[in-house]
Amino acid sequence: MSEAILPVQYWRPSAALAPYVTGYHSYHAALPPGMVLQDVFLPGWASIRISLHESPPWSLRMGARTFNPVPSAALVGPTNCAGHLSTHGGTIVGVSLKPLGWAQIFGGDVSKHANRVTPLAQIDAGANQLRELLQESDRPNEVFDRWLEARLHRRASADPRIGKLFDVLEEGRESRIDVIAEMLDTSPRSLATMTRYNFGFTPKLLLRRTRFLRALSAMLIDPSSSSAVLQATGYYDRSHFLRDSHLFLGSSVRDFMRRRGPLNQIALRVREKVLGSPV
Repeated sequence: MSEAILPVQYWRPSAALAPYVTGYHSYHAALPPGMVLQDVFLPGWASIRISLHESPPWSLRMGARTFNPVPSAALVGPTNCAGHLSTHGGTIVGVSLKPLGWAQIFGGDVSKHANRVTPLAQIDAGANQLRELLQESDRPNEVFDRWLEARLHRRASADPRIGKLFDVLEEGRESRIDVIAEMLDTSPRSLATMTRYNFGFTPKLLLRRTRFLRALSAMLIDPSSSSAVLQATGYYDRSHFLRDSHLFLGSSVRDFMRRRGPLNQIALRVREKVLGSPV
């Protein structure tokens, strides 16, 4: 896989998959024997992660749970906490799934996978075939496109309100749950049921996570903008933001910035350049 010599790469999905997938990524670290790289994944949607070319085992800690080793083909469920990566190097490629992508391609209650790692073979019988195809190709985006497109129409069409709610969250213009429920022609109680099943968490937590990540990513890209960012994202003051930082990162932003590694720093900028946003 010749392109994997770059530490971080992102690709857009095909037009057919754009409603279901945010993008594809590759992380590569060439380390001397015995050296360990530690880094952090920010909270996010469900993703598929595949380790390639006899990469050493890697581990992922999310909250009180540690997954060691992470399966070579894994589903990482939606998360409301930072994921702490530990690796001896190698190459990981992956797919970030939108909630509509989970519902349409795989289906089922995604909250059962929240903050957990599951062997992809338990979700899809074609997991090993996917890894073999990725091993043989230097264009992981094209492999993922073909594999996912083949699964798009195996199920009945997912509830279109899932995609509409995702757009509402991404736009960040509305924070009242009753108003969002009305926009989707449902009740707040039914909205909560829908979000837990298809997004992994309650509407309130999703709104808080989305706002926090929007503010955090802007600060990480431009640390001098913190005051303006807090105001623009609706935080009353720094203590309000700090509470969310401890909720979603398990630490202050200052401590997080000291702990995060090179892949996270590069990924934010590369993702923004290719996909249009850093998270």
